[in-house]
Amino acid sequence: MTTILIIVGSSVLALAAIVFFLLRRNQKIQYAKYEKVISQLKNEEKQADVFNGTDRDTLNGNKNLNIHDDTVNYILQKLTKFENSEKFLKKDLTLTFLANSLDTNPRYLSEIIKQYKGKHFNNYLNGLRIHHITQLLYKEPIYREYKITYLAEYCGFASREVFAIAFKKETGVTPSYFINQLRTEEVSK
Repeated sequence: MTTILIIVGSSVLALAAIVFFLLRRNQKIQYAKYEKVISQLKNEEKQADVFNGTDRDTLNGNKNLNIHDDTVNYILQKLTKFENSEKFLKKDLTLTFLANSLDTNPRYLSEIIKQYKGKHFNNYLNGLRIHHITQLLYKEPIYREYKITYLAEYCGFASREVFAIAFKKETGVTPSYFINQLRTEEVSK
């Protein structure tokens, strides 16, 4: 009987140790992703972001549409103004609406976003929104006090869940983890 208890006890102890090490490893991975986002935010403060980091020449190679270079430059300039205007925070923004407001057609706009921004329209839009909210959370501590539902609505997401999924896809961490880490670092300063 004592042999069975020893075997069960050591099995439970070994299982607990494995779980502990796996959790610890997961925490390190999460923190590394968080550090990467913070590092990117710090780098953005130091240097102006030309074309959102997109190297136009490398993406220019696979043109599916025959769009004149002047039209491409015109649309890219309009996109840059759009990105700087924070109009991407509008909740029901669609490709057609944006194309009309940029005075182009949706097909050209979609293709240019794919080629020069490296994303499909929805991912591009979500990326702008998540980038905006991470900057606010990093620079403005008051935003860390808001509920995630409010942050989701503020940056144009339909729900908290969609926001959380997009946030994790863009940053590698959940919004709550990101905010908690910022709070922890603020307290330790």
